[in-house]
Amino acid sequence: MKNFLDKTTIFLFGLFLMTSCSKDYSVETPQLLEVIAPANGSLQGVTAHGNFYQGIALTTKNYISANVTIANYGIYQLHSDTVNGCWFASDSKYANAKGSQIINLVGYGTPINLGTYNFHIYFLTGTASSTIIFSTPPHVSTETDYFPLSVGSYWTEDTITNAATKDTLRYRVSPLTRTIGVNTYTIFLTNHKDTILYRKDHLGHYYEYSSLLAPVGVDKFEYKFLDDQLPEGSSWQTDPVYGTYKVDATQSLALKIILKCTIVSRNKPFQLQNQTVDSVIHIQEELLLTSPDGTSNYTALFGIDPNDAYYGKKIGLIYYKIPFTGFFREARSWYIE
Repeated sequence: MKNFLDKTTIFLFGLFLMTSCSKDYSVETPQLLEVIAPANGSLQGVTAHGNFYQGIALTTKNYISANVTIANYGIYQLHSDTVNGCWFASDSKYANAKGSQIINLVGYGTPINLGTYNFHIYFLTGTASSTIIFSTPPHVSTETDYFPLSVGSYWTEDTITNAATKDTLRYRVSPLTRTIGVNTYTIFLTNHKDTILYRKDHLGHYYEYSSLLAPVGVDKFEYKFLDDQLPEGSSWQTDPVYGTYKVDATQSLALKIILKCTIVSRNKPFQLQNQTVDSVIHIQEELLLTSPDGTSNYTALFGIDPNDAYYGKKIGLIYYKIPFTGFFREARSWYIE
C-alpha cells in the first residue's frame, strides 16, 4: 500500500480594475474616428484579463477589453501609456458598424517591479485609467519525475479507510535520509507522525522500504513500485518473502508471497474530483499467495483483488485504491519543489 500522495499548491492573484473617464472620447487617428463612452458618460466594461507577474513577458492572454461606442465609420486604434515596462494597444481596424462594441488592447513588454500601477488609455479628447496589480510569479517546479523526491514538496489527500472513516492526510518530503545496507532513502513525514522511506535510481525505478506485509509477520523489505521507463503491459515482481496468516487462535497458514506490478496504461489522463491530470501511469499491484513449496495457490482463497495506483508526471501518486478493504486515497492538492 502506498503511504504517499502527491503537486501543487496553486497561487491565484487578484486583478482589480478601476476606471475614470471624461464624458466623450475620440480616438486619435488620421480620420479622427470617434470612439466614445456609452450614453451615461462613463467608459463601461473596462476589464483586464490574464495574470500579471513580475519578470514574465505579457502575451496575447494579457489584455484590456473596453466596451465602447463607435460614433462613425473609419479606422481606429487605441493605446495606453508605458508603465512598469508594459503597455497596451489595439490593432488598427476599420469600423464598418456604429454602436456599442468591445475593443481589446493587447499587452506588450515585461513587468519590471511588483505593485499596483495605473494605465491610461488615450482617446482624442481624454483618457481612461485602469489599475493592474503585478504579482510575484507562481512557483514552477523543474521536477519531471512520476514520483518526486525533491525536499520541501508536499501533498494533501482525502482518504476513506475500511471503516468508511474519512480523513485528510498530508505528506511532505523532509531533508532527512536513512541508509539501509547500500541504499539511501528519502524520508517522507505525515501529519499522523508516520515515516515512509523512498528512493529512486538512475534507471527510472522507484522503491519503497515497506512494512506492507507486517500483518503476516514479514519484516520490512524493499520493493519496486514504479518503473517509468517500461512500456504499457510490462510487469515485474518481487523475490518471494515468507509469512504466516493466523486463521484463528489455534490454526495458522504458512505463505509464500510475491508482489507483482503491471503497467496497465501510461501517459493517459486521469480525472480526480477537482481536476484532470495528464500523463498518468496506472500500476496494478497484485499479491500472489501460495504455500511455501508453491504447490497450493491461496490467491483465490483470500479473494484479494489487485490494488490500483496512479502516478502523475511531475506530481507523484494521485490516486490509490484497495478494493479488498474499500480503502482509497485521492490527491486534493500538492506543491512540488
